[in-house]
Amino acid sequence: MHRSNIYDERFSRDIRNPKYARKYIQELLENQDDPLSVDEVLRLIANKMGMTEFAEFVGERVQNINKFIKGERNLKRETLDKFLRPFGLETVLSVKVLDVER
Repeated sequence: MHRSNIYDERFSRDIRNPKYARKYIQELLENQDDPLSVDEVLRLIANKMGMTEFAEFVGERVQNINKFIKGERNLKRETLDKFLRPFGLETVLSVKVLDVER
């Protein structure tokens, strides 16, 4: 099993709880000082869980997770949702009104 140097056994167990995962992920995404992107959050989780455990948890091949972690693979929205679904989350596309007079 491939584990990064930031592998955390307790985190790997706790993050499987959707309630804990949602809170953890939302805090990282909404951090006032240094918010992370969804991709950055998923990479962090994959490293802390261990690549193999993360791949099994989200239902993806380890090779694809490895490419994603290394930044060699950008995720489509469908894949982001596949990775987020086990944590009880999904992406939402929204449109906002700009303050531009025309």
